[in-house]
Amino acid sequence: MKKAPRKVLIIVAIAIVAALAWHFGLFRAGDCLIQGGGWNWDNGFCRLDSMPARGIG
Repeated sequence: MKKAPRKVLIIVAIAIVAALAWHFGLFRAGDCLIQGGGWNWDNGFCRLDSMPARGIG
């Protein structure tokens, strides 16, 4: 039996980690934290501390 190339194994490992992160909502939590909010792990939603400022024109 041939050995799998190292690049293929690395790609499969990255795909597995990405699938787990997607399943547990880590991408949405990261987006929330980048925007300056707080991620609620119990209910799975982002709470922003302040509303965005709107210009009065």
